[in-house]
Amino acid sequence: MGVVTPAMSTNVSPRPRQRRRGAASIVTLFAALLLAGCASSNLAGDSAGEVPAVAEPADAAPEALPADTDGLLVLPDQRMVVHSASMSLLVEDVDEAAAEVKEWVRQAGGYVASETANAASGRNPQVRLSLRVPVDSYEEALNAFAALGTRQSLERSVTDVTEEVADVDSRVASAEKSVARLQELLDEADTISDILEIEEQISSRQAELEAMQARQRVLADQTSYATVDVELRLPSSAVPVDDGDSPGFVGGLAAGWRALLTVVDVVVVVIGWLLPFTVVAAAAAVPVVWLRRRRSRRKEDTAAGTGTDTPVTHEPSAAQEQDPAAPGQDRD
Repeated sequence: MGVVTPAMSTNVSPRPRQRRRGAASIVTLFAALLLAGCASSNLAGDSAGEVPAVAEPADAAPEALPADTDGLLVLPDQRMVVHSASMSLLVEDVDEAAAEVKEWVRQAGGYVASETANAASGRNPQVRLSLRVPVDSYEEALNAFAALGTRQSLERSVTDVTEEVADVDSRVASAEKSVARLQELLDEADTISDILEIEEQISSRQAELEAMQARQRVLADQTSYATVDVELRLPSSAVPVDDGDSPGFVGGLAAGWRALLTVVDVVVVVIGWLLPFTVVAAAAAVPVVWLRRRRSRRKEDTAAGTGTDTPVTHEPSAAQEQDPAAPGQDRD
């Protein structure tokens, strides 16, 4: 019995330990499942809400902006444009309106590029002005000119020269750097051949630089001043008309006198035109006339000499003697 008792005790004691281990395993599995559920719920909540921002590296390059020239963005108000306009006005007094336009442009800081006046013999006088107005006063100028009379037409145009201005500016800067570098090389040159070659390069680059600088000044003037062409003329009701179709006695006398002077002028021109030919023809005809007169005199002298030496006598022929009825004889 003493042997059996320990064996029975050893067989029974492990069972509670196995149960405790199984319970611990179940608790551990349950805790793991619980933690997994919490993690999935957190992930679902993060996906439904805000996503955590991912920090970018400090040296990350910003997104490139659309560029027009040299990789720089040009805003609409920074573009270089050339403004021009053409306007036609009907005014009561052409000369007075032209004077007001020129005075307004002068006070605005502009200038008159050209002026053309066409009086047309006192009928329908017209004045055409080409004006250079500062861009800041461009719109104001159009309104001020239109207020001088009745505007008949207005044409406006805008030319974008932003790219051309940027290109010219870049070329000028590069040419200036090139000339400066050549000047430094010229100071460092030791031989005459190097000096002559560098001077030739400097002359060529300097000529290119001056040409581009001239174009740069032209573009600056075109973008700084707007061109406005203004035509001023009288209304049709203010244009003087003819008094009538009949010129009257005085008008007819004046017209006849002008016609006479015109005819005399034409005759004088014709005589002057024919005079050289007349002189040449007379010079050629003088020897011919002289020879003809000389021959005529010789013939007359010969005929006169023959008539004095051998007188001519008329004798009757034999036929006249035989025929008594022949002419030249009397009948009994």
